[in-house]
Amino acid sequence: MKKNIFKSILFYLICANSYSQQITIKNIESRLVTHQGIEFIGELRNVNSDKYSYSNWSNQGVLFLDSKAYYLGNINFNVTTNAFESRVNKNQLFSYKSSLLDSVSVNNHLYKKMNDTFYEVLLENGNYLFLKKWDIAYQTGVENRLVGTVGKSNALIIFKYLVKSDDEVTLIEFNKNSILGLVKNDFQRVLEEFVDKENLSYKRENDIVEILKFMFNNSEKMI
Repeated sequence: MKKNIFKSILFYLICANSYSQQITIKNIESRLVTHQGIEFIGELRNVNSDKYSYSNWSNQGVLFLDSKAYYLGNINFNVTTNAFESRVNKNQLFSYKSSLLDSVSVNNHLYKKMNDTFYEVLLENGNYLFLKKWDIAYQTGVENRLVGTVGKSNALIIFKYLVKSDDEVTLIEFNKNSILGLVKNDFQRVLEEFVDKENLSYKRENDIVEILKFMFNNSEKMI
């Protein structure tokens, strides 16, 4: 009888040990619990050389999901992966599952998700949106002709700007021709006069916001 009990306990310990080895953070979705008791699904990631929008992690964030807002003070936007993350400790980050978020605000900068990609919203007026896409470009390393080697390539943050109206999206450049190309011919002169009067530039982000605000208010003149 004692031998049977011992065999049963041994079998249970072997099975339990085997099961505990299978349940690891790599095999299941991890969950981060906020101070509001709300669980967010994502994954733990090791700190690496990814590029981020903000230089530190002490940022005020609001996660919007199903018409509800959840607040936290430790968030950043990973430009490399186009995802939002919180710092868990010195070596680990928690990456939120993007498909479960509608939009995110970081330090009062709103990021909206469209087609599984987050864009910073610079201006919103009715059906019109002025969007900023944070992106990565890779710069080839410098060639050393003496030894015939090429240095390590560098990852740089770049920006792409878009104007969205309903389902139509237009990529724009920060120059006069690109901006004037958004409006009808008979309104271009009016727009130029507005830019000159307000002493605005076609090359500065804040000025482009003011120009587009004027255009959105005259949306019937847009192409």
